[in-house]
Amino acid sequence: MKIKLSIIIPVYNAKDTLPRAINSINNQNIKFENLKVEIIIIVDDGKNYKEIIPKLKNGITIKIIKTNGIKTGPGNARNCGIVEAKGEFVGYLDADDEWSKDYLRKMYELVKKHGVAFAPTRVYDQNNFLIKHFEGKRQGYLNLYDIGNIPCSFHPFIKRNMQKKFENIQSQDVYNAAYILNKNNTKIRMINGEYYKLNLQKSSVTKEDGFGHKIKLAYIKYQIKSLKNKNLKIARIFAMRRINNTKYIQWKISNNNRSFYEYLNEKEY
Repeated sequence: MKIKLSIIIPVYNAKDTLPRAINSINNQNIKFENLKVEIIIIVDDGKNYKEIIPKLKNGITIKIIKTNGIKTGPGNARNCGIVEAKGEFVGYLDADDEWSKDYLRKMYELVKKHGVAFAPTRVYDQNNFLIKHFEGKRQGYLNLYDIGNIPCSFHPFIKRNMQKKFENIQSQDVYNAAYILNKNNTKIRMINGEYYKLNLQKSSVTKEDGFGHKIKLAYIKYQIKSLKNKNLKIARIFAMRRINNTKYIQWKISNNNRSFYEYLNEKEY
């Protein structure tokens, strides 16, 4: 039986969280015997992760590969995973995140019909407290305007031959979603009831000093690239994200350097 789905997980200093991420796949409400899945772990820190891989259900295989360096970035790691992938479709999970119980079944059903699918994103703090639930403004769909207005990532399931290379700078997952949406007439079906669970860590990149400035520079680069490629709609949504990022930086100054997701918790989207 051919591999139907390749799940790509970049890892960097992820020994404490990777087993939980893999188990969120392992515990999906689906018969893996009828859906052959491969998990591709892309190691970007040179460490050995074999010893912490949980026992996998029948129908799931795992492949561990290393990038061509140390801390080459999640964009490069995902690209390494795409090269290795054998599945008809690819999906993405970060090593510190999880999928809700019926995520895989619903995403797979949708991607088979349309070639690409998205899910809502829920953001949780390190105490497993829900900070925010994000989905498209029009129920059941995600569109380019949502990517511009909602300051989080949305991870697709997509036919492998439709997936372009990821950029190798900040917010490459955001640019990837925008590119896919622009290629598909700006809106794509989104599953209902299930979600991608984004787990914040104490060492989350969003809490680092200079996070807002780094994001700003990435948005400028995506805006310039999109203008050069005459992708005006993508350029516009990154202009929107720059405006929202500036608002966060201003808010942070008067709120004792509180984190980006604390800021989101006070905002309405």
